[in-house]
Amino acid sequence: MNPLPLLRNLLFALLALAILLWCYGSWQNRPELVEAAIWLGDGLAMVGAYLVPTFTALLVKSPRLRTVALLNVAGGWLILPWLLAMGLALKRDDLA
Repeated sequence: MNPLPLLRNLLFALLALAILLWCYGSWQNRPELVEAAIWLGDGLAMVGAYLVPTFTALLVKSPRLRTVALLNVAGGWLILPWLLAMGLALKRDDLA
């Protein structure tokens, strides 16, 4: 089973929800809905930026995908482990 289409659809649905919340809150003068939409949009952007090394390893079909994902999820909130995970995701084995 390929999880990418499911993940893509989930992210699209969350983005659509954020846009709809923002539009409805703006038109109906409901600032709490606009604030919820902003929080949801910020959260989506931050999760996307946080998991860039894992997505990169997945897209380039890295043999170290599990290592990159574990390092990214466990310590990716720090700069050094995130950079290390990104380096591992982009490391090319065929250049040796």
